[in-house]
Formats: sequence, C-alpha cells, structure tokens
Amino acid sequence: MRKVSYLSYNMTTADANSPDGIVPVGRQFDFIGDVETENMILIDGDESLCLGYTGVEMFEDVYVGDMMEYKATTTRISEGSSRDCVIEVLKLATPASRAGVEGAKVGDMVWFDEPVLCSKGNVRLVVKKHLQRGAQPDGLVEEPWFENEDFPGTGFDPDHPNHMEFRYRMSDRDVFYLGGVVNGARNLTLMEDTAKRLMAREFGNTGHIVKVEKVRLYEPCYAGDYLVYYARVNKVIGDKIVIEVRNFKYIDLPENPEFPSSIDVLAEPKFCTNVQYVFETYK
Repeated sequence: MRKVSYLSYNMTTADANSPDGIVPVGRQFDFIGDVETENMILIDGDESLCLGYTGVEMFEDVYVGDMMEYKATTTRISEGSSRDCVIEVLKLATPASRAGVEGAKVGDMVWFDEPVLCSKGNVRLVVKKHLQRGAQPDGLVEEPWFENEDFPGTGFDPDHPNHMEFRYRMSDRDVFYLGGVVNGARNLTLMEDTAKRLMAREFGNTGHIVKVEKVRLYEPCYAGDYLVYYARVNKVIGDKIVIEVRNFKYIDLPENPEFPSSIDVLAEPKFCTNVQYVFETYK
C-alpha cells in the first residue's frame, strides 16, 4: 500500500496576496489538504475528514514563480478511525532573479539539487469505520511512454533521457462546463506547467511555446480527479526544443459511490491527453 503522496504546482500571480509576491500560508494549505486526502483515499477509499494540524513550522516563504511539491506521508493508522500524516512543502525551483543571480534573463530559473523545505508539520485525519473500504491500488502508471499511433516516431532526446512528473487534483476552480467537466484548455495549461518544469531543470529557463504541433484528447476530466502528467524532451533542433506531455487519471469519482465520500483509485490509470509543444528559451 502506497503511504507517500505528492502533488505539484507552479505558483502564479493569482495565488499571491501581497505586492511582494508572497503566497499566503492559507493557499499552501489548499494543496496540503489535497495531498493528505490522497493518502486517505489510498488507505481507505474515502476522502476523510481533517481533525487538525499540529506543529506546522514555516521555514521559507513561497513566491510567485516558485515551482512547488507537496508531500504527505502516513505515519500511523489506528485500529479505529484516526490516521496521522507528516506534511511537507518543498520548493524545487525559483526564478533566478529572486535568487539573486546577476544578469538573469526572463524565464531563467534556479533548479535546486535538493528541494528546499519550506514547511513541515503533522495532521490527523479521520475515516469513520463504516466508510473504510480497505486499501486501494497504488494508482501508479507503469509505462507512460507506450507507443501511441497518434504520435509516431517520438521518443527521448539522448541528451535529456529523464522525464518530468507533475501531480495535480482538479477542483471546482478548474471546471468550465456543466456536470463538473474540466475543459481541455485547462488541462493544456497544466501540461504546459509540466513542460516548463522540464525546461527549467534541463535548460535553466522556462522558455515559451512557439508552436503546438498536435493535441489529442482521449478521456474527460472532472472536479475531484487526481491526475499525473509526464513530460519528455523528444528532440532539440537548433534553438527549438520539442517536448511531449501526457497525462493520466489515477483517481476518479465513481458513478454510484458506496458512500458520498467514496473515491476510487484506478488499478489501470486512464490515458487522458497527449500534446507535443515546440519551445524556445528566452534570449
């Protein structure tokens, strides 16, 4: 049973509430809540209730432009209904200008060799006995880069053989259509965020998209779904970087849930979207 969960987010101006671009602690708890909930879904197949937090310390501020990871690790599962997790907020990268790099260009990023711990604490959650549905599948994508006939002949660039992974939970903020459906454009935004993380790590600059080669949408997404995104460098041609991104749904809301708070982890995650972008770094 998987007891460690991660979620990802690139901070935007919509997340800040002060002129200096600091993201409020409350916004951090939005993502903390989602990642601890995933742990409970894995353990019990239920969203759970949060009883409260203890000892949450803030070590580093979070700013617009920071690339963040949120982590929850289950540390105790009682025989009754309570579960404990350690929560961590980690900064993977920050704009080079904020890091004090002289002569930093637009889009330049500092990717940390080791993530910077921004916050850490403890949370206690509850899943009532009658809501506990037992351990769920791990929800892991075994092979995200299977051959896709819609994108023939793609693969990893030999100089950039490692992909980027990005995890996110859709919410009502992401919904555009009736019925809780998330529009494809929102998914493409998150796929671009994944590609920009890859650009930051591999090229030190988020770059900008100069062309969208192809998009294919296979499976709709809804509020409440948990999705994982993968990005890889297909090839580098001069100053152009071709990046492919795929996303998969690994937790979704059942059509006829046993209980209103029941959520399913999929034994076989669903392939949702495939896109190929062409990036350039900022000059």
